Amino acid sequence: MLAGAEPAPMPDEFTGPVTYADWWLWLAVVLLALVVAYYLVSWWITRPPRVPTIARPDVDVPSAQAEHLGRIDRVVAQVRAGALPPRDGHQQLSEVVRSYVATVTTLPARTMALADFRERAPQELVDTIEVMYPPEFAPDATLAEDAFDTAVAQARSLVGTWT
Repeated sequence: MLAGAEPAPMPDEFTGPVTYADWWLWLAVVLLALVVAYYLVSWWITRPPRVPTIARPDVDVPSAQAEHLGRIDRVVAQVRAGALPPRDGHQQLSEVVRSYVATVTTLPARTMALADFRERAPQELVDTIEVMYPPEFAPDATLAEDAFDTAVAQARSLVGTWT
């Protein structure tokens, strides 16, 4: 070939490179998305059901309420008579409320700390435990004496209405 000479034209029977059609790419993306969706749906449908955190076992709730309200009344009578210090009264009220909750629900209330209640329990239970918690551990009896009536009212309310 000489410099500056133009290449010979291609015969009509030959064509240049041909690209694939765009729809093949989209078909592959859609098929991949369907496979991923299939596995997600299969996993979602076949996973074990979540166990509710507060499911009531077969318990006679009115009997449990009457028993625990009676225990609250006994604690209040002991504190009023001076046979039990208010701080110990808070501890016993807390034990009665925890016992009631453990009886009528599946919450392990007897072994739960305040942080556990805040994380897993209904707000009305958390509010009741929060009233009793500081006086139970306070070094002076003043806090226990001041909050005792409030703690009793909330304990009675919770046990009396929570089913």
